[in-house]
Amino acid sequence: MSATAVATRPADGRDLRAVLAELLKLEHIIGGLVVAPDGLVIAANLPREVQAEPLSALAAALGRELELRGPRLRRGTFPTAQFASVSGSAFLGSTPVGYIVLLGEPRADWDSVRSGLRGALGTVYRAWAG
Repeated sequence: MSATAVATRPADGRDLRAVLAELLKLEHIIGGLVVAPDGLVIAANLPREVQAEPLSALAAALGRELELRGPRLRRGTFPTAQFASVSGSAFLGSTPVGYIVLLGEPRADWDSVRSGLRGALGTVYRAWAG
């Protein structure tokens, strides 16, 4: 491998599209996006019927609210949250560059999705916060 190839290769966690692509391989995950704190879409891979912009605005608002209220509720900092309905689940994770959102089918295994999301969040933290 040449020195040029090594220099241009993004560090683990810095390529947010690649992080999202790996998370989309989790069983029963049907889509996801990476959102900046202001709601701007950084990366998205969503089902046709889901529009990225409204979901990204909601994710940013929920993420900010959870970051602000987490310490007041004495639940520590907000690493992840989960929202569920009969039609599926949404998982939200906080990173130094914004939020990662995953959409899951109703039969998605919550524990394995949360575990995969936590691993990805750690990778992004190490790449961006250090």
